[in-house]
Amino acid sequence: METLHVFGRYENLVGWFHAPTSQPSRSTAVVMLTAGMLHHVGPMRLHVQLARRLGAAGIPSFRYDLSGIGESLAVAAGGPSLDRARNELGAALDLLEAEYGLRKFVLFGLCSGADDAFTAAVDEPRVVGLSLLDGCGFRTTAFQRHRFWLKYWPKIWSARKWSSLARSLVRRINRRGVASVGASTMPMGDDIREFGEQADCERRVQQLLERRVAQQWIYTGGAVDYYSYANQFHDMFPEVAPSSLLSIEHLPRLDHLACLREDRETLLRRITQWCDDLTREPRTTTPTVRLPEPVCVPC
Repeated sequence: METLHVFGRYENLVGWFHAPTSQPSRSTAVVMLTAGMLHHVGPMRLHVQLARRLGAAGIPSFRYDLSGIGESLAVAAGGPSLDRARNELGAALDLLEAEYGLRKFVLFGLCSGADDAFTAAVDEPRVVGLSLLDGCGFRTTAFQRHRFWLKYWPKIWSARKWSSLARSLVRRINRRGVASVGASTMPMGDDIREFGEQADCERRVQQLLERRVAQQWIYTGGAVDYYSYANQFHDMFPEVAPSSLLSIEHLPRLDHLACLREDRETLLRRITQWCDDLTREPRTTTPTVRLPEPVCVPC
């Protein structure tokens, strides 16, 4: 069951609470942050699908739009985007605490949503876990070598790629001497991501671990331009020691949005399982009552 909420200081933010479909309900909720300009359903309904998986496991969840995105109005949305995301996340957690009595939260974010979650978690004591898909990354010494084998080597042996290259060359030759008209006035560039400095990110990871915040970092093949091999996380952040609170996964066969059905299933299963393990309530065992030994009384 889903419930619509309008919240925030200016009543301009819109979010959906997904109640668990199995009982008992967990006392920790998963909050999903939007990625880029996508609204609360997530890329190709990723957040909706994840909310339903979590609900079947007894985990409540909440997905909402940042101001100016989707159904949330752009009221008083000025200032740095990370500060805005931090403040609006605080408003979402306040709502969930007031309406449902929830006081512990796991943040899920993809791409820029992962950046927002990673930054906001440091100053939010109610956050006990982070599940980040293609979060921050920094190129290391071994990055280019692994990137070549992952991204370019398969293309060298692909007949389809060579055929496409030949057709492209033919088109260029045929267009030679013909004036081309550029339709775009915007220069090409990279997507805007706010990783921050590498040392700052490493310090943030360590601060969260010291606060006992569990972290799941998943990198897909869509992050190959800055993350290209399984152990790169520890090469990026050498001061971060391995920990049971830290889960690092490299899934190079998945694209950035897990578009294929089998890829989406893999992603949903891994995130749900990690959240299930993290939020599972400790079992309360009934103490064993030791009966006194029978005493034989002679007749």
